Amino acid sequence: MTEKSIEVFQDLHLKGRSSASSIRAGILAQVQEPWHHDQEREEDIRGHASDGEDVIVLVRDALDDVDESGLVLWQEGEGYKVSNIVPRNVGELGITKYNIILRDFVARIAAPAASVSGFDVELTSPHQSLDDWLDAEPAAALRRFSRLANKSSGAAHPMDRERWYAFLIATHHTSKRLDTDQLVRWLVEVEHWSEDKAHELAIDYEFALGLLEQYDQSRS
Repeated sequence: MTEKSIEVFQDLHLKGRSSASSIRAGILAQVQEPWHHDQEREEDIRGHASDGEDVIVLVRDALDDVDESGLVLWQEGEGYKVSNIVPRNVGELGITKYNIILRDFVARIAAPAASVSGFDVELTSPHQSLDDWLDAEPAAALRRFSRLANKSSGAAHPMDRERWYAFLIATHHTSKRLDTDQLVRWLVEVEHWSEDKAHELAIDYEFALGLLEQYDQSRS
């Protein structure tokens, strides 16, 4: 059976084959309604940027139930990345609406600009699984722990604790790590743990990995 994937914020990178300035020119040449170039906000953000990094700020008019939002492109070497999308009238967009605006930007502006200016558009998937976040050994160890554990007691039982420790040690030995938000979401949305137990395990996870790293440093 295929494991359920989790909806995530997509990442967008525009990678230049020549210079960031050519990407900037290509992007701005494609801006038209319902997108607008917010030069005032752009200048304000650029004033706080370091090392002369460039910023492009575009605004997307509201669509359906998605609020008007500003999209920020931040220079990354000879390219750009979308660093944030901020709604005008609500606290946050949430994952689905954020991705709707990002894909609209790709379809209306980034992709057409790339075909003219010759840069690459790299958009990550809107859905990811545990295997996208962890190497095979810690992923298998986490699944083993979760599927055999008593979900009402977390890692309290000795056998559950042993399997939990096996996951922590396997993770410590690799560079690919879950963050605590990813761990909580996977436990709750895929494995059906309670929010409380998932957060308890996430706190233990963060503490344990920090302790293992500190121990390694003390031995070197």
